[in-house]
Amino acid sequence: MSKFFGLCLVMLTLLAGGVYAQTPQDVVVTMEVKKVVKGGDGKESLESADQAKPGDILQYTATYTNKTKKVWRDLEATIPVPPFTEYVPGSGRPAGAKASLDGQNFQSIPLRRKVKQADGKEITQLVPYGEYRSLRWFVGKLSENQELKFSTRVKVLSNEAPAAPSAEKAGEGGKK
Repeated sequence: MSKFFGLCLVMLTLLAGGVYAQTPQDVVVTMEVKKVVKGGDGKESLESADQAKPGDILQYTATYTNKTKKVWRDLEATIPVPPFTEYVPGSGRPAGAKASLDGQNFQSIPLRRKVKQADGKEITQLVPYGEYRSLRWFVGKLSENQELKFSTRVKVLSNEAPAAPSAEKAGEGGKK
């Protein structure tokens, strides 16, 4: 396994692993990553992502499972976009994901920002997909014993190893 991929998997586990609920057994979040491979016939298949190199497309799938007999409200399903990767536009499933540059402020895709030009005039520009750091779906509620899946794809830009994430960045919540 490449150093890059191993560190990305650790980061995703810290950010998405089971910390979205008030107790670890209430809502379980599992994250899976697969490499998207096109066959000779043009059809896609998902294979092991043990090795990833620049140009590869990876699909991240987060499964949220409510293990209780309670309805979780205000649930926000989040998939981080690892450093050294670029969000693949239109790949978020289900549709309607919002994106963030910092993991806290989410807006509709494509992201835009105001940029001041040399003459002082402000213009709105599209944010490059390589700057996206998270996608989020506003689920609303997760019923008892319900399971929901969310996925997105990223393109590997570099094999550089990202810095280890800090523990305080892990998780989003919901209310019972």
